[in-house]
Order: sequence, then C-alpha cells, then structure tokens
Amino acid sequence: MVKLDRFDIEFNNAESAYFAGQEISGKVIIESSEPKKVNEILLELMGRARTYWTKHSGKSRKHWSQAEPYFCEQFNTCYTHKFITFKDGKEERILPEGRHEVPFSYTLPKTLPSSFEGEFGYVRYTCRAICERPWDFDIISKRAFTVVGIEDINEDSKSLEPASACECNSSIRFCCRKQGSISAELSLDRTGFTPGEVICVNGKIRNDSQRTLKSSCLRLKQHVIYRAKTFSGNEHIKTSNKVVVKKEKGEIAPLTIFEWDHEKIALPSVPPRLSKCKIIEITYSLELQAENAVTATLPIRVGTIPLLSDLMARAKFSRGESNSHVSKQIGTSENESESVVHVTVTDECGQTIDEPNVDDLSPETEALISSRKRVRMPSSILSELYPTLPSPYYKESHFGQVDITEDKENVQFGEKKFAPKYPFYMD
Repeated sequence: MVKLDRFDIEFNNAESAYFAGQEISGKVIIESSEPKKVNEILLELMGRARTYWTKHSGKSRKHWSQAEPYFCEQFNTCYTHKFITFKDGKEERILPEGRHEVPFSYTLPKTLPSSFEGEFGYVRYTCRAICERPWDFDIISKRAFTVVGIEDINEDSKSLEPASACECNSSIRFCCRKQGSISAELSLDRTGFTPGEVICVNGKIRNDSQRTLKSSCLRLKQHVIYRAKTFSGNEHIKTSNKVVVKKEKGEIAPLTIFEWDHEKIALPSVPPRLSKCKIIEITYSLELQAENAVTATLPIRVGTIPLLSDLMARAKFSRGESNSHVSKQIGTSENESESVVHVTVTDECGQTIDEPNVDDLSPETEALISSRKRVRMPSSILSELYPTLPSPYYKESHFGQVDITEDKENVQFGEKKFAPKYPFYMD
C-alpha cells in the first residue's frame, strides 16, 4: 500500500474544545511526496456514549455493554473531483504531490453531554478522515475533541443555598464498655460549583469519647454509575468511586472539639454532571470523616456555567456597551487582602476591549488571559444565553489521558491518547 507522508486533522479552535451547539471547524491536511490514486476524501463526525465490562466466573465470561448515539455525520468533501482525469476511457483521480488542505465545518447539536472518559465507559466525540483508494485499503486519520455540555448550576436553586450535615456515633466502645460519642458537622454556603472555583468548608468534629482519634480528613469524591445490558437484554449497574481531593489533620484528644475553619478546596478540572446522558451518571460529594467512626456527607453539584450572581458581584464593565462581555475579576476572596486582577474579555466582534497590566500576573492567570485571546464563547449559543459570561480557560482533565483506540479499529494516523478539557473559572 502506498502511504501518505502526513494525514492529519486540525481544528481551528486551538483548545479542541467546543460547547454544545457551537460550530466545529477545521481542516484535513494531506502531504504526499508523489502523486496518489484517490477516490474520495471522506469525513466522519461522531458522538456517542458507551459502557462496557466483563465478568469472569470460572471458565465462563459474561459481557455487558450499551451505547447511546448522539450524532454520526458522514461527508464527502468532493476534494478529489477537481483532479479527475481519463485514461483508456476510464476515470481516474490522481492527488498531486505536495500539501493539500481540505476545510470542513459542522454545527454540534445543542443537547449534548460533556466529554467523559471513565473506568467502564465514556462519552466521546471524534472526527475521522478517510482517504478512500481504489483497489486498496483505506487510509484513516482520527482525532478526538472535547464537547462541553451546558450544565447550569444557576438552574438548581438548592445548589445555591447553604447546606449542612451532621452525623453522630454514640456507640463508641472499648473492652465492652461505652466510651462516649463522636460527631462530625459539615457546612457549605452553597453546593453548586464549576471547576476552578474554591469550595470554602466549615467543619467540626466533637470527640466526646474517652479515646484519642488518630486523624480526621476532608475528601471530595467522585461517584460514577454505569448502566449496561447483556446480549439477552438483562440490565446491570457498575459503580466507580474516586477520591479527587483529600486533606488530613492530626490527632483529636478525648473530650475536645476540632474545627475545620474556612478550609479551602480548589475544585480541579473534573467532568460535570451528565444530565443529557442516560447510561452514565456522575455525582460528587464532600465528606468529613473522623477515623472510621463517623462521616458527615454533603452532595456537590459540578456544572459548566458558574454562579452568575457571584460572577457579576466580582465583575466590572470596562465599557458601558450592553453588547460587550464583562471583565471578570480573577483574584482572592473577599476575606483576603491581596489585590484583585482584572481580566478583560473580547467583545462580540472579537476585538479586545482593554489590555490588563500583566507585569505582576501569576503564571496561571497569564495562561487564562492567553486562552481568552484565542478561545471566545460561541456567539451562536452562549453569548445569547449568557451575555455576561466571560470565556473560560480550558484545562485538561484532572484524571489525565486515556487510550481511545477502539476494538478492531484500523487507524494509521492521529492521536491514540486523549484527555477531555473542561471550562476552568478561577476565583
């Protein structure tokens, strides 16, 4: 088989991340050192969720799997039509040597769930370019991209309200004698957050027992439920629990109270809830635990659209035009004395409104500003729904890259490792 020197897919968005409903565009790049016979250059854009696992029992194996398709669009780019020649009365298409760029664009559906790569399943979006050759195997290039579903924490009033939890274990015993009780209290000013925001935690552990507690810990956990079926249609559920962030404290003496006062947990770049996906469910919880004696738990909702009232409280308009995006303040909380950095966002036409003073910016804030310059909110969707929302900084998933090679897949070009990127709104 005659090979190509290069067969790649490049997206016009440098982050390769798109909100649901946004237009995705790019180009297929072909480089060849000699002419090639090519029938067509085809393009396939696909999005789907899939769950799968296998259970071994002795010598037998049972497989569970389920798929949820969102879209599968195939296009003939018609790029080779301009290279049609005739030889002995037969039509041939000869792709000349050199570099070729084949542009493409596609508007994503508005109701897509966010990209997710998990232990027993995924929500994945891919673009495949196929070089169809006469009397030979196809040459295939594949690249994954991130889709961010619209998960608005402002729509859930409960996630914007203060929440608290209290658990008590009064059956603490030693040598068959009752030793008192241990209780844990946990409170938050709200339970809805987006990656990059800081969760301010207040907690209290009351040790009314006669023994010393060796430690206490605060954990942010991810819980994933996967749903699948056997070939005969029997449904099954698989669960996965991961500790995302963990903080530990030391001993707690008998008959004392230990307080977690305004403890801060920065929410890393984690996948949001998947309200538009029926076979994968993602939830989060915050736990305050005293040894293994007692645990207080609060649910945490992770979204992709931040709390707008809080955003507006920290923001200032650099101009009075209603069609200009708001300049988001990136800095510390109200209780801290450090100065606040103002980051100006582009307007609807893509023109920069004001340039911030970057002399004293942190590396993370500089990365945020750089990202804002090259990635703007899609005017077709988000600027209509959320006109004051600044463009986010996209950050690779906290859980890193995974192998996205499919079973029985024959792909010669493209990346085999992929990690989704999620909107990252820095406080």
